Amino acid sequence: MERMNWLSRLASRGPGHRVPQGASLQTPVMADPETCLMVFKNHWSQVVRILERQGPRVAPGGADDLSAVRNHTYQMLTLLAEDRAVPSAPTAPGPLLEFAVREDLLTRVLAWQLQWDELGDGVEERRAEQLKLFEMLVSEARQPLLRHGPVREALLTLLDACGRPVPSSPALDEGLVLLLSQLCVCLAREPSLLEFFLQPPPEPGAAPRLLLFSLLVPFVHREGTLGQQARDALLLLMALSAGSPTVGRYIADHSYFCPVLATGLSALYSSLPRKIEVPGDDWHCLRREDWLGVPALALFMSSLEFCNAVIQVAHPLVQKQLVDYIHNGFLVPVMGPALHKTSVEEMIASTAYLELFLRSISEPALLRTFLRFLLLHRHDTHTILDTLVARIGSNSRLCMVSLSLFRTLLNLSCEDVLLQLVLRYLVPCNHVMLSQKPAVRDVDLYGRAADKFLSLIPRCCRHRAPSPPRPEHASWARGGLSRESGRREDTTGPGSPSVDSSSVVTVSRPSTPSRLALFLRQQSLGGSESPVPAPRSPGLAASPASSPSRRPSPAEEPGPFMAVLFAKLENMLQNSVYVNFLLTGLVAQLACHPQPLLRSFLLNTNMVFQPSVKSLLQVLGSVKNKIESFAASQEDFPALLSKAKKYLIARGKLDWAEGPAAGPAPRRSDPLVKSRRPSLGELLLRHAHSPTRARQAAQLVHQPGRDGTGLGLGGGSPGASTPALPPRGGATERQGEALRVKNAVYCAVIFPEFLKELAAISQAHAVTSPFLLDTSEEGNTLPVSDFGPLNP
Repeated sequence: MERMNWLSRLASRGPGHRVPQGASLQTPVMADPETCLMVFKNHWSQVVRILERQGPRVAPGGADDLSAVRNHTYQMLTLLAEDRAVPSAPTAPGPLLEFAVREDLLTRVLAWQLQWDELGDGVEERRAEQLKLFEMLVSEARQPLLRHGPVREALLTLLDACGRPVPSSPALDEGLVLLLSQLCVCLAREPSLLEFFLQPPPEPGAAPRLLLFSLLVPFVHREGTLGQQARDALLLLMALSAGSPTVGRYIADHSYFCPVLATGLSALYSSLPRKIEVPGDDWHCLRREDWLGVPALALFMSSLEFCNAVIQVAHPLVQKQLVDYIHNGFLVPVMGPALHKTSVEEMIASTAYLELFLRSISEPALLRTFLRFLLLHRHDTHTILDTLVARIGSNSRLCMVSLSLFRTLLNLSCEDVLLQLVLRYLVPCNHVMLSQKPAVRDVDLYGRAADKFLSLIPRCCRHRAPSPPRPEHASWARGGLSRESGRREDTTGPGSPSVDSSSVVTVSRPSTPSRLALFLRQQSLGGSESPVPAPRSPGLAASPASSPSRRPSPAEEPGPFMAVLFAKLENMLQNSVYVNFLLTGLVAQLACHPQPLLRSFLLNTNMVFQPSVKSLLQVLGSVKNKIESFAASQEDFPALLSKAKKYLIARGKLDWAEGPAAGPAPRRSDPLVKSRRPSLGELLLRHAHSPTRARQAAQLVHQPGRDGTGLGLGGGSPGASTPALPPRGGATERQGEALRVKNAVYCAVIFPEFLKELAAISQAHAVTSPFLLDTSEEGNTLPVSDFGPLNP
């Protein structure tokens, strides 16, 4: 015989659970089915005698009757949970279940107990006990109870009672969510039973009811285990609704589920910190370890991930409604104003939050609504995208989080993003001389562009000694092409570029025409004599920035995004090392794109642009001249350069030793890169707590036998250290001069590596470009993203 130990299991379900009053501590002994059925009927006969009396108000000894019914019910449900079908009829209900269904036992007992609610005493305690008993029955039953109508009717009666106003308590909430979760698990096993729980309207014109769903919704934004259980159960219902048009229409048309989710995001966002405590000079984005330590942000991320999961699995009606509510109830009224706060600290926080949200979302429909908000929504006559682009030219911290945001946007590989940022300004080809338009599709098969980029390496930065260790030759830019260890280690001058692109693989040619092809055809049909307006994506709503009646002024031919990137590049000597890492990474990420217009604009060094348009080659040439001028004015430049390299290499080694799999990896892989080791720039930007790493790196550089002197560029991080300089002027002037020298020296380290990166990318395009086609195939010019139109 098997002894039941249900009391201990019930007690272990969590805090707040108590054994029903009057219940014996002795659990029933499971015997043969006949004995169990006899005991079960005996308990039921005792209960029937009490139920057949008058109501609880006038019954003598009413409290004793309530305690007796509670005790007998507990014993019966414990036996019923252990009941099973007889071997001779495995699909039929067991003897106890058959008797309980025939007698409508559960509904009759529950209806009698609910009469006591009218007295107003002990309602909360009784309800919690009822929930625990039914949860035990559902979760531990050895038979599919929900197939039987009387069992479902009893559960609906209990859930209906839970929907009435009752003083809430943690025990009551926990019991309700636990029972609802168990019911959802059972329904997930037998989806056909879901519509049995959808009750018809109580009166004509009223909405139907799905108590399983409506009782879970209030817990969707709760913290802790309770909220997580409720969200898990709701997700099961969402997945079931995908196959049930009736339930899908109920959720979309007759419930407040989608408004609750969207307004909940708004409420949770309002509680987020408006200022982010920056842990280090290299901080530029929120990583998981950052936001897990902030309860308000962790709760918001949990709700956002839940919205993402709902859109993944729910009925199409629910998906569309939730996406619309998130756009109109969260992004426009909350995120829009948050991104336009006047305080720089609030701008940094809101931009970092937005980047984290974009990086965390995986469902295309939800990503599409975020992108629609960024590209189309106007705040004070400017789109959100225009505002974010302008901030790249701001102070160092706001610039870094803005660059990080655009890195994430480009990693989405969405055509609309690239179109709005760059391509709509390049498609008319107004940036090139008329005679140069046919050369846009030219591919540099002979490495002339790589030769040109490598020739821009300042003479003061070329190697005069044996090459440093491998990390100095790592890829410096996120999204760029990594050079393998077999690549030649020195920059040999303009005559013989040697950049290995063996790690680069091509993407398959797009099989469907892109919307960019439409613009190219319009340009060719319109004739070369008349000016071609800036194009607009068919998926985007008309706006002044993209209207056909507006032609960009000559100063903004490449567009504001490229203009601000080039301006920032030209000031590389004044940027911090971390800004330069992000900046060069973003430019390299754009250069990797196989679209001919973008490739020719950035990498074709023979292209003749309009006089008002600067080329990347001109910008880099200006930086080269500034570095050489600075090196000539700085007597100890070679020593400072050598020490800066050693410092960055030591710092990179420390991070490399911890493993390459950290940091915010892009959601989608780079289109040109199959696999690559993390670059030194990525490793240096990976850890938020840079001061510790800076001290460790400085200690490595200071070790005897490596260099007799110290690093000379400070014992802190590159963004905060001060070089050793002779005292001149006041303290403020010395600090300003020290910062200028420090930034310039680190720029001299980064700049040659960036040029090698561009040279590698240009050679990779020459051997892997999917656009080595004849002109008849120009319709397939840009991979089409899977996001679909942003303006449905």
